[in-house]
Amino acid sequence: MNRRLLALAAAAAVAATAALTGCGSKTVSPAAAPPSASTSGSHAPSAAPGGAAQPKDQPISKPVTVASDGRTLHTEAVRGGCETVALKASEAASQVTLTVQVTKHQKLGQMCPDIAQLTQVSTTLKAPLDSRKLVDGANGKQLPAAKRQ
Repeated sequence: MNRRLLALAAAAAVAATAALTGCGSKTVSPAAAPPSASTSGSHAPSAAPGGAAQPKDQPISKPVTVASDGRTLHTEAVRGGCETVALKASEAASQVTLTVQVTKHQKLGQMCPDIAQLTQVSTTLKAPLDSRKLVDGANGKQLPAAKRQ
């Protein structure tokens, strides 16, 4: 009987936390696994079997600028709570493919803020961009590049 009351109390605590923060939802029943094993909603971590976070590509929606050195590229990306963003470049003779990678770092049972923040991201090419075409790695669209003054 004590186990059942403990499980019900844990379920009530999880429900109250989710209701107060307004972030995600967790469902626990007395016969189910412990609360930390039941995570659902948009705030579930994206982890590989080994527990490492898997990055997801985000389309580039803000202008890309090229620094005066011709090699450093800058843009802005949207980052949510418990996420990091990075700008990756893949260089070829005729084009440079830019990819914004978003990685969730949510730990099991951790609540993440429901925010969206614009963050500056940059990368440095091995060789100057010059006349090479700039392509978005998330969707294959060509990107305009403006020289920074």
